[in-house]
Amino acid sequence: MLSPRFKNDGKPIYKLNEIQLQAKADVERKIENGQYEFEEINCAACKSNEYELLAEKDRYGLKYYTVICKNCGLVYVSPRMTEKAYAEFYNAEYRKLYVGENVASEKFFADQVFRGKRIFQFINTNYEIKNKKLDVLEVGCGAGGILSVFKENGHNITGIDLGEEYLNFGKEKYNLNLFKSNLNDMDKNYKADIIIYSHVFEHILDLDKELDAIKSHLKPEGILYIEVPGIKYVHNTYEMNFLKYLQNAHVYHFSLNSLTRILHNNNFELIYGDEQIRAIFKLNKNLQDKIFENEYSTILNYLHKTEKMRFLNVFRFKKLKWQIKKIFLKLSFK
Repeated sequence: MLSPRFKNDGKPIYKLNEIQLQAKADVERKIENGQYEFEEINCAACKSNEYELLAEKDRYGLKYYTVICKNCGLVYVSPRMTEKAYAEFYNAEYRKLYVGENVASEKFFADQVFRGKRIFQFINTNYEIKNKKLDVLEVGCGAGGILSVFKENGHNITGIDLGEEYLNFGKEKYNLNLFKSNLNDMDKNYKADIIIYSHVFEHILDLDKELDAIKSHLKPEGILYIEVPGIKYVHNTYEMNFLKYLQNAHVYHFSLNSLTRILHNNNFELIYGDEQIRAIFKLNKNLQDKIFENEYSTILNYLHKTEKMRFLNVFRFKKLKWQIKKIFLKLSFK
């Protein structure tokens, strides 16, 4: 375990509002009475079952076993809730716990639009999409704010999610083409030029199955855009606090290397990506076998270093804090 503060004591690291506290209590009750069951899994990247425990809880104080694979360095959750348990969690508690609201709001939608503009710019910089009329699919679209940016730029958009209240917000207020569905249940004839997973891929339980479904809905020259919280980017986000990074809906924590490895195993080639993580992949059935780095020691050392350097965020004077932080980051994370 990284440190004693990662033990499962039920205490959240954030101050939760009433909606979040009730959602947390509901999850805990369902875990306690066996309604939310758990399962052990092997590493999704290398299939090994040898791991080291990093944490027993998430930022909300929920039971959450984060481990790192000793064979390849992928960080994942095991045991984790089953597919049935997660399906109910997403419909009943997920948005309430994460957003602190019962229904979608204009602020939530505006935040999605802001992210959509960044995603559009990132894709267009690395894969020209302006002045084209493309079919764009987003999996886990929420209220559809990201897709609204692509719609404004002339593209045909389709969004799928499991949260009805948020889908209805986008459909009714912004006339967006959104559906309650997962990728496997979509019309088999539907094909997209761009498939977007923005802070969704880390939630997927069966990655190989999901990537097979993506292949069946991606046009031959289409691209897959994946954006997830990068585990090697914690020093730039979450106030350098790994516990704030952990959240029970995230079952995988990727570096660019571990994400690329899983995609490569499924015949997807990395076109461009960074450790933030924002990455573009294309299907390539002729990929050659590749040996990927075992990041076990690298990531473990990184997390221990980040944990020790949390003290940088206790400084009260912002200018001093930022200047000192920049110096330490420059020296420590070259």
